[in-house]
Amino acid sequence: MKTSQTNQQTQSKNFICTIIGHRYQETRKVTNHFSEYSCKCCGKQMTEDTRGRLIQLTPELKEINATLSLLFQRRHLVNS
Repeated sequence: MKTSQTNQQTQSKNFICTIIGHRYQETRKVTNHFSEYSCKCCGKQMTEDTRGRLIQLTPELKEINATLSLLFQRRHLVNS
């Protein structure tokens, strides 16, 4: 029963996003130029590509963003 209720809730949230559109909120600032976003309604995760467009956040991109963030933080600690 819980599974069917959860699926119905997820489907209704996805339905709202398909009609109204996603309401993205910045969840993590990777660098000054890259960020990760999450939809307030359905939880869909997105990130920016090199042109600034939003693309779906895959596990590979999540790992790339984590490495990029680490390098960015180290660089700014050395320069400070």
